[in-house]
Amino acid sequence: MEEVLDSNFEVLYPQIENAVNNANFITIDAEFSGMYSEKRLIHSLFDTLNDRYKTLKKNIQQFTIVQFGIATFRHVPFENAYKTECFNFYLFPRSIPLKNRKISWQVTSLNFLCKHNFDFNKFLNDGICYLNEPDEKLLTDYLTQGDLANILKHLLFEEEMELNEYRNQISEWMARSEQTTLKLPVTNPTLQYILHKDLRNNYNNIWTVSDTKSMSFLKITPDKQEYMSKQENNLEEILLNSFMRFSKIFKLLSSSKKFIVGHNVLLDLMFMHQQFYKPLPDSYTEFKNNIHTLFPEIYDTKFLSFELRKLCKAEVNWKQNSLSILYEYFTTTGAFLSFNSPKIVLNEESFSNQKSYHSAGWDAYFAGCIFVKMAHVFCVKKFGSGLEERIVTHSELMSCVKKFVNSINIARSNEMYMKFDGEDPVLSRPEWLLVKLKSPSIDIKELIKKFSSFGTVDVMPFSHRCFLVAATNHNSAINILQSFKNNSEIQVTRYSRLRYAKHITIGLWSGAVLSGLFIWLLKKYF
Repeated sequence: MEEVLDSNFEVLYPQIENAVNNANFITIDAEFSGMYSEKRLIHSLFDTLNDRYKTLKKNIQQFTIVQFGIATFRHVPFENAYKTECFNFYLFPRSIPLKNRKISWQVTSLNFLCKHNFDFNKFLNDGICYLNEPDEKLLTDYLTQGDLANILKHLLFEEEMELNEYRNQISEWMARSEQTTLKLPVTNPTLQYILHKDLRNNYNNIWTVSDTKSMSFLKITPDKQEYMSKQENNLEEILLNSFMRFSKIFKLLSSSKKFIVGHNVLLDLMFMHQQFYKPLPDSYTEFKNNIHTLFPEIYDTKFLSFELRKLCKAEVNWKQNSLSILYEYFTTTGAFLSFNSPKIVLNEESFSNQKSYHSAGWDAYFAGCIFVKMAHVFCVKKFGSGLEERIVTHSELMSCVKKFVNSINIARSNEMYMKFDGEDPVLSRPEWLLVKLKSPSIDIKELIKKFSSFGTVDVMPFSHRCFLVAATNHNSAINILQSFKNNSEIQVTRYSRLRYAKHITIGLWSGAVLSGLFIWLLKKYF
């Protein structure tokens, strides 16, 4: 695992670029500063995909990705293996001229990150900056003006104080010191830019150089300064690049057009859109189109696991399909199911720390591992058990999961997945149930209690003493219908959307959704 920070980004970038360009596929994962902005924005089995997108958009707009993981997988044909390189990026959104950027945190997310050994010192002191397209244009236009006085005008008070202190030290060095060099801990890219421009433009015997952690000032001859000025890169471009380091990675991933794999990947994609591309659009369709343009092929291992469980009912016994449970399954008790599947060979040179869940780099690696294992099982089911005795090709693996491309899992909604490259599925959950309370002794709390034994359900007020019930699967809906068929207190029938269209329109706008067995918050690790 390579830990990528602001201080080593330039050194590691060629390795990252080479790994991405030579990969057969790339897996991603992200850790967030928060996910839920309001308690009332709860997911429901009544949600349409458009409803769900708008709810998630409201939830995540104030939060950010704080850690991003990438794992590249390259197939080695004659070794029955994939070689992988993993990279873990700490991301920190530094303020730019004209815009003082903010980070919002959710306390539960802070606790979660602390529990899983997130290094806040690296995040704050050595995190990698990024810009989305609007901020990139804002900064580019600003720097194109080349007006140093205008840049000074937009400094924060603390930055002004820091700049004045550096200038005082530089002035004293120039006037009194016999030393030919001075080194100062200037880490702010904007202050570095100002000092570069100021000293180079106003003094013909001073030269400046910098890295991410400091600036050095050198006394030189005018002839040497003239020569060095011709060799130096554009200072505006250097400043812009310092703010766009992870944006460079995002653009590399998109331009490579390699297919992307993630586990329960919808939130990752939404955060990536708003953080590295553009603010999330109001239109769900526009969001889908944008993501499909950026990443034409995406596989969601959460969705694949549901499809695999339907195909292998006898062999598969996991009760949950979180990333950790799936990885443990395929590396222990379920290893027989993917017998002779390609080995995953981790680049030993980048193996610097112990594998751990909920570190974005390692989670990206785990997602890639279970993707290969599940693809192999699909292959065996399609081509027969003979594949267990020979090396499977990369093309064979991909052909067996191709029908699942761009199908993105949706937790607890009216549909079970989004389709990023076409029409979304027509209703895949059970039809809603219409419940009428015939006994005055039965209220909504009692109703929820009675239905909770049939699994996860959501209940929504419909009309006077009438409720709609959404069940998570067809078996639950059938069991409820049969169990209350002759009940004297509760009448349960299948709901006709056509017949009650007017009522449901009113209900959806005015009724609150109540949870059945429990509220399933959409957790990243589920």
